[in-house]
Amino acid sequence: MLLRSLSTASLLLLIAGVTVVHAQTPLPGPRPETPSKTETTPPAADPDLAKFRSAYTSGDGIAYVVINDEKGQRIYRYGDASRLTAKRDTRGYMLFTCASPHVFVVQKAEDKAALMKAEVVKAGEQRFAELDSKYVSSCRNPLVKSAIPKGKQS
Repeated sequence: MLLRSLSTASLLLLIAGVTVVHAQTPLPGPRPETPSKTETTPPAADPDLAKFRSAYTSGDGIAYVVINDEKGQRIYRYGDASRLTAKRDTRGYMLFTCASPHVFVVQKAEDKAALMKAEVVKAGEQRFAELDSKYVSSCRNPLVKSAIPKGKQS
């Protein structure tokens, strides 16, 4: 196969004695409308999770999410990056345990059921200090610190 570039506007390809010309410049005439990547709209938020979504996406700073189920009480936390991502994308929610991130996908029945039972607790709310203490005390990761500023801890 012999490949020869004739100019920047065209390419001449010789394959087994057949000549094929590929133009790199757009052809004149109407162009089909194709939506750009920035114009795509995310899927609508799940109406069953409206209360959770509203609590999750509002506010700023660290917040805790408590999920009570057959396994007991699970405490997760998240921050501004997760909040911003959820505002842009309605398909899931990123929550963190001490050791790892967990993505709760709205299309998964078990994740959706857990989120429907979840409680979001933000800084300044009554249970925030209690949840912060439980989260940090059960964590073996030395990089995970309290979300309460040192001067405000009781």
